[in-house]
Amino acid sequence: RVSPPAAGAARQPPPGAPHYEDFQQLSRQADLSWDIPRYPPTIRAPRERGIALIMDDIGYDMHALRRVLALPFKVAISVLPDAPGSRQAAEMAHAAGLTVMLHLPMEPANPVYQQRMDDSFLRMDMNEAEVRALFLRALDEVPYVVGVNNHMGSLLTSSPVHMQWVMSLCRERGLFFVDSRTSKDSVAAAEALQFGLTWGERKVFLDHQSDPESLRLSWQAAQRCLKRHKAC
Repeated sequence: RVSPPAAGAARQPPPGAPHYEDFQQLSRQADLSWDIPRYPPTIRAPRERGIALIMDDIGYDMHALRRVLALPFKVAISVLPDAPGSRQAAEMAHAAGLTVMLHLPMEPANPVYQQRMDDSFLRMDMNEAEVRALFLRALDEVPYVVGVNNHMGSLLTSSPVHMQWVMSLCRERGLFFVDSRTSKDSVAAAEALQFGLTWGERKVFLDHQSDPESLRLSWQAAQRCLKRHKAC
């Protein structure tokens, strides 16, 4: 566990991205001199037994990313398109042979989070051309993307028409889609299935609460998920 940094000591976290202060302090204390392992650039086949780990909100803390890349197992790296280190993060993950995903910002239902949206968010008041243009811009900002999951999006993922526009472009670009399931009303996975995409759904948020006991319980939930579904 690490103590919160002193006021003003760390960059403020981006909208909707928790725990960056802790990540930054911990990662700067870490020894980053070890070699980053290189894995063959393969994607696990759908429904293969196992736990698939996706690291979200990448692009702000390169120290933390290096620690993730040095782990002795594969983690998919999902990069925010508007982060200052987006391109560098994607290039680092790709060079390490890991799966690069786009963490595509979508409009949330919570009014507080809605006020924090920036120009990278797909919004409910956008038409198809606007959604497509913004999605393509995000893909231009993050190289080597082979799949997408939603950042926030509890409102937008409940809209079948907006999800159809998203999945149409995913199909055009040959991308898989993972529904982050930020809302029980999400239709994202259902629309991905209808469009014939390789798709998945988030089953467990491992760091919804970041204290050690909550993390332990979340990992136990992931193990139970694996036993029930064979893949999680």
